[in-house]
Amino acid sequence: MKTKLLSLLLLSLLLAAAPSHAQLDLEKEVLIIPDTHNEKPYIWKVLRNPKDYELNLQYDDTAAGTETTFSMDIRSKGTAKIDDLHVFIADEDLHIYRHLRPVISGNGKYTFGFNVPQAGKYRFEAVFKTQDGWINISRDIKIKGDKKTSEPETKAGDEDYSVKVKLIPKRIYSEHVVTIVYGIMYKGIPLKGLEKIDGFDMQVAAWDEDMEEFIYAAPKQNLGGPEVAVSIVFMKHGKHAVFGEFKHNGIIRKIDLLINVLEEPKEDGGSIRDTKPSY
Repeated sequence: MKTKLLSLLLLSLLLAAAPSHAQLDLEKEVLIIPDTHNEKPYIWKVLRNPKDYELNLQYDDTAAGTETTFSMDIRSKGTAKIDDLHVFIADEDLHIYRHLRPVISGNGKYTFGFNVPQAGKYRFEAVFKTQDGWINISRDIKIKGDKKTSEPETKAGDEDYSVKVKLIPKRIYSEHVVTIVYGIMYKGIPLKGLEKIDGFDMQVAAWDEDMEEFIYAAPKQNLGGPEVAVSIVFMKHGKHAVFGEFKHNGIIRKIDLLINVLEEPKEDGGSIRDTKPSY
């Protein structure tokens, strides 16, 4: 009798435990965070301002506060097929940011509009793919007018969004992987079902404070949010301005982030000058 009662008790415990086990979604995709030293897959392989390529940028003399149409054509010594063309724009203070997709016109040139917010120097980064891989050509232009103090730009409705950012590892070194995990909330609720931008949950552009290093990156996993992980290798130490873009309800919104990248630790006389990246 005791044996039968014990068997029934064990059976009831197993049945009670079964529903909680069934609730586990073992097939659910999770974010993959790369090892901080495994940098090669996350280095942006790009040719910067190569001699074989020439960027011609034309625009009417313009002043701050006006919409200007820019025309550009890309020439190369060989026959280059231009694909996936982007133009990234930032002011010298790294407060103003634009990411534009030029369209090709009937004369074979690419055009895009840029409403210049204020006077000053602007960096234009043309980024595109060819049979040689990614190409990045930079141009600086000056806009006339009185120079004002740059302020980060906002859009109507930005107040409905909040983003928690986690850096892995917390301490970032040049030539090592850092993963930026964006946790996006909409009206206090985790935002799922992000609309894709060129097939990605987010797109990210970054400059160092001297505008010597530019990086374009996108997540390798595109799970629709609410968390998006973008892994980057900064080759230059110092401060970097990172601009992330996501799309919701048909509107692209921007996330500004400032990251301090430390110089890669080096061995000096058998000792390590600084600590290694740590989680």
